[in-house]
Amino acid sequence: MDIAATKLELIERLMSIMDEKTLRKLAGYFKREIPGKVEEDDDITDEEYAEFNEAIAKHERGEAKFHSMEESMRLIRGSGKTKT
Repeated sequence: MDIAATKLELIERLMSIMDEKTLRKLAGYFKREIPGKVEEDDDITDEEYAEFNEAIAKHERGEAKFHSMEESMRLIRGSGKTKT
């Protein structure tokens, strides 16, 4: 698996986490394991967090679709078509 595919898989798994406690644990892990200067403005706002939760809720209700890596690459490359 290449690095792009690994990153996409991690993003998909992160998007599926609905438990706030688990998300906070992961955030703590990332802060410890991936050091870097984080500006105060880089924090997720309550509005962004609510938008993220709404996107997840829409997906669970079948109102929104997440794309696989292959579909995303196809869309990025310009075919604009997804397999159904």
